[in-house]
Amino acid sequence: MAEVFVNMGQISSAKQSGILTTVGLGSCIGVTLHDDKAKVGVMGHIFLPRSRPNDPDAPPGKYADTGIPAMIDEALRLGASKSRLQAKLAGGANLFPNLNLHSASIGQQNIEAVTALLKQHGVPIVGQDVAGNHGRKMRFFVETGVVTVTAIGKDPVQI
Repeated sequence: MAEVFVNMGQISSAKQSGILTTVGLGSCIGVTLHDDKAKVGVMGHIFLPRSRPNDPDAPPGKYADTGIPAMIDEALRLGASKSRLQAKLAGGANLFPNLNLHSASIGQQNIEAVTALLKQHGVPIVGQDVAGNHGRKMRFFVETGVVTVTAIGKDPVQI
């Protein structure tokens, strides 16, 4: 089974089988979309909550507001039905709590942005491992929809 690594700002997809993996999820959010009937899976590694006008050449997956619609479009292109899509999230950690004493951390802002966009598009979140203060690795088994999240120094958990 082929394993594809999804780097920061990227969106990758698979149909029928394969493993989509992202590592280094600190304040970033790993998002998976899955349609179990069509066996379609999409993973994005979202870096920041909102796109910026001074970054017009950024890949769509860099920002939540461009990444979530691009992920949905990719799932539909591969034969998924929007009504069957389900999302899982990991990441959004606050790795530097002393820097954010008076405002929401980037991790929290990412969680809120991704959650709001998925809700806006009618995609339910069926599993998540977010927030905290530790990095994560996320593996998405497209055939089954299983997502495992491994925090540094801990055993994998299924979300």
